[in-house]
Amino acid sequence: MELIDELPDHGCLQEDEIPRVGMRFAQLQMAHDFYVTYAKKARFATKIRTTTFDKITKAPINQAIHCNRDVIRESRVKAPTQKNTISATGCKARIYVKFDKDVQDWVLLKVDLMHSHPCSPKKAVHYHEYRQLTMHMKCVIEDNDEVGIRPNKIFLALSNEVGGPSNLGFSEKDLRNYITARLRNNNVNADVREMMSYFRRMKDINPDFFYTVELDDECKFKSAVWVDARCRASYEYYGDVVSVDSTYRRNRYVVVKLVFFPFLDKMLFDRDWHFLHLVGFSGRHGLPFVSFVGVNHHGRSTLLGCALLGNEEIASYEWVFSQWVKCMGTAPQCIITDQCRFKYHAIKNTLPDTRHRWYIWHIMNKLPSKLGGYRRYGALYVDLNNIVWNSRTEESFEDNWADFIDEYNLHNNTWVSDLYDDRRMWIPIYFKGEFWSAMRSTQRSESMHAFYGGYLHSKTSLVQFVHEYDNVLGFKEQRELEDDAADSKGVIPCATTSPMEKQFQQEYTTSIFRDVQIEFVKKANCRVSTVDKQGSLVCVTMEEEKLVNDTILCVSYDVHFDHSTQELRCECNLFESSGVLCCHCLEVFHSYKVYKVPSCYVLPRWSKKIKRKHTYVKSSHDISRSDESHVAFKGLCAHFYSVAQEFVGDDEETTLPHVALEETMAKLAAHHAKKRSESVSKTQTNIGS
Repeated sequence: MELIDELPDHGCLQEDEIPRVGMRFAQLQMAHDFYVTYAKKARFATKIRTTTFDKITKAPINQAIHCNRDVIRESRVKAPTQKNTISATGCKARIYVKFDKDVQDWVLLKVDLMHSHPCSPKKAVHYHEYRQLTMHMKCVIEDNDEVGIRPNKIFLALSNEVGGPSNLGFSEKDLRNYITARLRNNNVNADVREMMSYFRRMKDINPDFFYTVELDDECKFKSAVWVDARCRASYEYYGDVVSVDSTYRRNRYVVVKLVFFPFLDKMLFDRDWHFLHLVGFSGRHGLPFVSFVGVNHHGRSTLLGCALLGNEEIASYEWVFSQWVKCMGTAPQCIITDQCRFKYHAIKNTLPDTRHRWYIWHIMNKLPSKLGGYRRYGALYVDLNNIVWNSRTEESFEDNWADFIDEYNLHNNTWVSDLYDDRRMWIPIYFKGEFWSAMRSTQRSESMHAFYGGYLHSKTSLVQFVHEYDNVLGFKEQRELEDDAADSKGVIPCATTSPMEKQFQQEYTTSIFRDVQIEFVKKANCRVSTVDKQGSLVCVTMEEEKLVNDTILCVSYDVHFDHSTQELRCECNLFESSGVLCCHCLEVFHSYKVYKVPSCYVLPRWSKKIKRKHTYVKSSHDISRSDESHVAFKGLCAHFYSVAQEFVGDDEETTLPHVALEETMAKLAAHHAKKRSESVSKTQTNIGS
């Protein structure tokens, strides 16, 4: 390689920014920073070649800082296998700084500015030494990564903010490395430690935050249950029907052994352990994630608690259910789960008075894998759906099921036989008349996928997981507040002129009122077929016209109506199961000139007029998840943004904050230099003696 002697372009530098012999600095770091700043502007990179320390005090007394291309070395690695490029050219550019004992500062004794290679402005910005993420960039990356935005999209957004990737000062690889190293810590000990730290922080924010952890006989982490204070308060209103789902599994974690040191303070796990230390782990073991989900007054999913299990055994689920009920105070009326035998037995043992059933969609989704190989699978699927959803009585279901088995020769299919044995757990006709808060329909089939969609994925670490849980809580709280605000602002128009519809319009939230409107519209397809009177009691047979496969079918429903009390009940049991009056009952009211719905059919559960306690409880957002410096940085930025928002419209007013910021920066720089100088003087006192 041909060597040259070339002076870097100093056109962009002030005279006092160029190193020269005799320049003095209050401390070594200031000299180093000065040369690095010069090198960055002159477009080359530096490295500390040597540092000499005092034999007695061990404090540095001199240092040589070179251009990083200073020495030519023969590579010991064969060319075909060599990964790193060889950049050394024997460059002589350097400075030598020494501590002056007499003056108690640092002085440049030697300065060589000539380089044996060109200093390229375009290439220098891509040097590893100068690629760095600013605090602003780190905060943006953290915020975007926490909500599931991909790294390439984050990099693109940051590039657009500064006018292109070349102005960023770092590469997409640097961004990905930061996410991997800082935000997605795969260390098991750190993961569990962060989860425990999260619990303690949430408890400090709100004492009503509940958490408890189960350990095995060897003091290993086994299971955990936690419930936010807002979730606990909302259980009073939405805890009648609860869905328990373990769809999302944290299958990347190991069982961690925990060692506790007893203190007097009662801090962790409702036991007298104050300090937690992670000392090791044994064997990989999946941690299924379980969530308790209810339905709020807008018909939306709302979180009622979470748990991590060491395994999916009956004992683990029993512990989770018992701790969760202990937190809430009472067991739910009804509980819905997937087709899991462990949950089935655990609920039977710990919640004996709670009605338990399985998700229909969870079973129906298994049909392709269980019966998809049958030649007539298409017809089989249609017939089974019809039997499941349209059986009017238990007797008709029994008959239809027997015909179905004969038709498709499923007598020897064990899975189908088990479904029949468990029919009371999932066939709708066996739990008609029971309130399931609209969880009976397939609109709830997405369950956990809809609730955590966009937040959690298979690669989510435990550290991220507790943060994403925090985000989900905040998002759901905000959504409910927005829905409440929309309801207070106005109503959607009625679909009919019925005063009963107007009554529901004024009482119910908009989302539930839309469901009511569907029944008022369907009322036009209903007509009275027969009437059987027995005193004040009337049995009205109502015919509803339904469009099925381009064919109009007339389906009959019996509605029992009491003139004296204005109470009624329909054979379809829509009101009993979801709290919404069916079109058949509405038509009976209309036929008998009942223009105001009795209060017993206007459920407070769906009301928009009730002031619910949990709306006054804010979810415990974890403000300490970032470094303290990041929190302070975000606070300053928020202040700056508010000032910019207020005064950005006027050029003269915009100038004032700029001037004030420049003055403040000068004062802060002077203050910072003074503090560093004082620190250096204390450190170097012994050197001069």
